[in-house]
Amino acid sequence: MPDLREDLLQFIWQHRLLRPSPLVTASGKTLNILHPGNLNRDSGPDFFNARISLNGLALAGNIELHVNSSDWIKHGHESDANYDNIILHVVYHHDVHLRQNEQHNVEVLELKDLIPAELIRNYESLMHSKRELACGSQLAAADDQKFSMWLQRMFTERLEHKTNYIEELFGANGGDYVQTFYTVLLRSFGFKVNAFPFELLSKQIPANILLRHSDNLLQLEALLFGGAGFLEETFSDKYIRQLQNEFEFLKRKYNIIPLKKEIFKFSRLRPANFPTLRLAQLAALVNSHPELFSAPHQFTSFEEIQECLKISPGNYWKKHYRMDGQETTGELKMGEESISNIIINSFTQFLFFYFRKNPRRDHVEAAFSLAEKCSFEKNNKTKLFSSKAQLFKSAADSQALINLHDNYCTRKNCLKCPVAADILR
Repeated sequence: MPDLREDLLQFIWQHRLLRPSPLVTASGKTLNILHPGNLNRDSGPDFFNARISLNGLALAGNIELHVNSSDWIKHGHESDANYDNIILHVVYHHDVHLRQNEQHNVEVLELKDLIPAELIRNYESLMHSKRELACGSQLAAADDQKFSMWLQRMFTERLEHKTNYIEELFGANGGDYVQTFYTVLLRSFGFKVNAFPFELLSKQIPANILLRHSDNLLQLEALLFGGAGFLEETFSDKYIRQLQNEFEFLKRKYNIIPLKKEIFKFSRLRPANFPTLRLAQLAALVNSHPELFSAPHQFTSFEEIQECLKISPGNYWKKHYRMDGQETTGELKMGEESISNIIINSFTQFLFFYFRKNPRRDHVEAAFSLAEKCSFEKNNKTKLFSSKAQLFKSAADSQALINLHDNYCTRKNCLKCPVAADILR
């Protein structure tokens, strides 16, 4: 007998992947599957609300699946009343007659000769694959329409996962929408490498303090650079010394304890992505668009947010990446790719969260619209799905692929992916 798992049998039953042949139960009754039922991922029978007919008699109820009939006893079902009302016991191998099934007139369907051998081979190929994407060599043949529909679900699921994190932030912030959005935005300004240090900074320098000084760029930079720990040493540059002096006053006023600057990473980053430049851009954003922080839920237009983020940093940072006084001739404005990254990782997620807290259809539609207007993200994860590249149009697709990769492909959760139904066939 092949090395079968119960979840494979559930998958086969759910997607009706049996041979197209007449079904006959162990007692010789003709079986027709009218509806396989709804898969139950909690305790109790495997499928609810199934509909079958036995010798022409229609039945509705629950169905239980096992690899072996004897697993019924191993799982303790004989003493569980939840299993007294099942209408069918589906097994791969019928190895024992069960008193409880006979007592309640439950028919048994054995699948051993009903599952195509090719399906088992394809399944074992997926499970034993050493490739990062187990179905990589077969993905191109999967139905495009089904794959696109699955991507829509994957994007929604990713937003739901991210919303759970924002919900935790919201609780920790005492139900403060402004501080919650501010934290989410700062994480996205740090991008993947510096997301956590930027999140810590949002706690050291809360949004309400920054907004009090939104009309003074010098003070904004002093608060952010000082809070991040970048002003704790001796500098020769006149402007940086001015920031230090300003921060000394603000630090005493707000009892600020600076972070250790060493937690911010510079190595392997292009200068345009240095955390110092991102902090300068953040200060300029607060200075020019404080309403973005005080009422973030009102910003639902991609074009409007994009225009806000096309921000140039203050005068010193137009020519510097660091605080060492060394000048650069490079362009230090926020790039299109960075803007899309920030929109998809902050505004899209926050609007989806805000919709859950304050139900309004336009917010959830705005969240999807923002993602669909952001450019598709090319990275090591999304490249794995290149055989379906003709279907990918926006960041909604790339975010969906990231979720598919992280929560299904790398965990070998192939049986939870409907695309696998085509591949296993």
